[in-house]
Amino acid sequence: MEWATVQHLDLRHVGRNINMPLQPHAAAFHPSQALIAAAIGTYIIEFDAITGSKLSSVEIGAPVVRMSYSPTSAHSMVAILEDCTIRSCDFDSEQTFVLHSPEKKMEHISSNTEVHLALTPLQPVVFFGFHKRMSVTVVGTVEGGRTPTKIKSDLKKPIVNLACHPRLPVLVIYLVQTSLFIFISSFNFSLHHQID
Repeated sequence: MEWATVQHLDLRHVGRNINMPLQPHAAAFHPSQALIAAAIGTYIIEFDAITGSKLSSVEIGAPVVRMSYSPTSAHSMVAILEDCTIRSCDFDSEQTFVLHSPEKKMEHISSNTEVHLALTPLQPVVFFGFHKRMSVTVVGTVEGGRTPTKIKSDLKKPIVNLACHPRLPVLVIYLVQTSLFIFISSFNFSLHHQID
């Protein structure tokens, strides 16, 4: 593969009140547009991936651990933050919305923590779970407004990844030791299969 263009994304002006330069710690490409978002400090900055131009910057409240563009909204991002809060960031209005706040306010994770995030274009929901824990939670995005719900399952092994099918109502939970747990049927979680 040969690279035709290299763009330098200017992150120098982020967090001007801080004496130390900040390092980016998360990034995500838009699934259908030439856009890239980078998380640096408590900011998410969106760039044109072709020209390298900065398009917008939003202060999200805490450092980002994991983020992804929302497939149900043209121009918004869903991020899991170090304080375990899940926020939606709308780049058009430059506003953020809390989708989920942890029950224990003392809970914190670092950028090294593995958090699994899965989004689907079929419904405005976010599936998330912490690496090697035994539960997955679903929460609505701004468009969905769904309250946080733990998926009822008989998971006997810790999760190691999540994935949503792009065109079918299927959530796959990858478990330790090569097991898959598949939820089907409009994400109401009534039918599931385990594959060993």
